[in-house]
Amino acid sequence: MGLSSCSKDEETEVVTPAEQHFTISAWAQGTEQYIAPVASLQEGSLSFKGKGIEAQGSRYLWHKQYVYQMNLPEKKFIQYEMKADGSIAQKSYILTDGVVPNYFQSLNVVDDNTLLVLGGVDANKGQVGWARIRVSDFSVIDKGTLAVPYDAAKPDVTFYLGRGFVDNGKFILGGYFYNAATRGYVVEGVKALVYDYPAMNNMKVITTTATNGSVGYDYLHTVDKDEEGNHYFVVSAGKYWTGAGGKSGVVRIKKGTAEFDPTYFFDVTTPVGDEACLMGLNYVGNGIAFGTVQYENKMTSVRDRLIDVAQVVKLNLNTKTVTVMNTPLSPVGMVRSPLVFNNKYYTGISPVGKDAFIYEFDPAGGADSFKKGVALDGGGFIQVQLIAPHPTN
Repeated sequence: MGLSSCSKDEETEVVTPAEQHFTISAWAQGTEQYIAPVASLQEGSLSFKGKGIEAQGSRYLWHKQYVYQMNLPEKKFIQYEMKADGSIAQKSYILTDGVVPNYFQSLNVVDDNTLLVLGGVDANKGQVGWARIRVSDFSVIDKGTLAVPYDAAKPDVTFYLGRGFVDNGKFILGGYFYNAATRGYVVEGVKALVYDYPAMNNMKVITTTATNGSVGYDYLHTVDKDEEGNHYFVVSAGKYWTGAGGKSGVVRIKKGTAEFDPTYFFDVTTPVGDEACLMGLNYVGNGIAFGTVQYENKMTSVRDRLIDVAQVVKLNLNTKTVTVMNTPLSPVGMVRSPLVFNNKYYTGISPVGKDAFIYEFDPAGGADSFKKGVALDGGGFIQVQLIAPHPTN
């Protein structure tokens, strides 16, 4: 499947440059993927068929005026530019061959003009590749390999790269351990990896015993920070998702430190019930974040993530209280990369076989403080991967 451009009518449509446009990346009905702009998140409708750009991605990221997509079949890391007139077009790409010999599995914004991407070299032997990419001209600044945990006595256990962040000269990386022989996750407490940045060496493993789970899974929005610069990692501890059926929640790494805060664990599973496994969160402000849980008592295997098992929750990171939003259940794929914009939270909700919408959530309200926005046409199987705002000038 190649790239297809917008229709002639769409290219010549006159829009007001000051209007706020957005780009949505999504799976449509079946296996089709699209990247398409929309004039509003609050109203109207968007049909992906015949519009926008066909895509073959599994990981998306947005920063500044760009959307980034890892195209797996072509091994291309593609940069799309979002423009104020509502258009989006491919600007450049980097072939992952020659940088890492597979694909960029972990996509991270480490400062305003730098991305840090990591991908497989041979994680089964404790080596993965990394590269820093300059945003301004989309070029590789430097690259290399780094060590990840590996035990020759346990060759079936592999560390899978997650998301991370840079703070105070350290890169702190999440991920999970998986045993291919037993087909199960390996968890003992909560672990993350710390490296000197930008050298990307001197690996250190940090651990908290607050629960047993994994942090920073790579294609979900699983790490964010508050106004003070403290970082919060989602701990997924589900039987079917990077854990063994324990308590999922949130752990914290305070600004300027490279250790888990021993005083902080936000247990989300217990107050929500139904074996709720926290999948992702986005920080909105004033201690409030929104995320999604999957109800594992409604599941019999990891494949059940594609049925209606997930729901939006509001999280008060200060008081450690959870509000389960009265939204429809939906497949969990909606939590990949929601948007926080103008102090509101936006995510796609797409019950199987029913209408799909982008929903807007107000952090100031209660369990009903949300409303339907733009309708997504895809036969009830629209899995929103990313929502990103265009520049307005």
